[in-house]
Amino acid sequence: MFAGIAILVIAWSAIDQPKVEKHFQDLCKERSGLSICEFARELDPKVVDTWIIRAVYEQLQAALPTKQHVPIKAFDDLFDTLMLDEDDLDLDLVEEIAQRTRRSLEGYKSNPYYGKVTTARNLVLFFNHQAHASAT
Repeated sequence: MFAGIAILVIAWSAIDQPKVEKHFQDLCKERSGLSICEFARELDPKVVDTWIIRAVYEQLQAALPTKQHVPIKAFDDLFDTLMLDEDDLDLDLVEEIAQRTRRSLEGYKSNPYYGKVTTARNLVLFFNHQAHASAT
């Protein structure tokens, strides 16, 4: 049973991955010349901690299901455009960003962006509203 599921997953990946790579190739062509600078300009640095902007941008880059360096825009949908897995966002990505930004995840349910993190911009704003982690 397990072997059958494993084979099915491998076969699905082999079929799906070329579509994923094509999606990201198209994004790269469309966004040629864009960088973290344009991403940062879509957010207000007077209100948003620039360290959070950098950390979110770089961690999203690392989490993309491609090895291509895809320029990210602030209003990119995390799941449709960037093709992230919701479980990876909840389990890995959020923890990594919290560590890099030294932001606590305590009280996250009272964050005004809780349940609204569907774009790169909202992910930045979510962390911008989290308290700094206490030193241990």
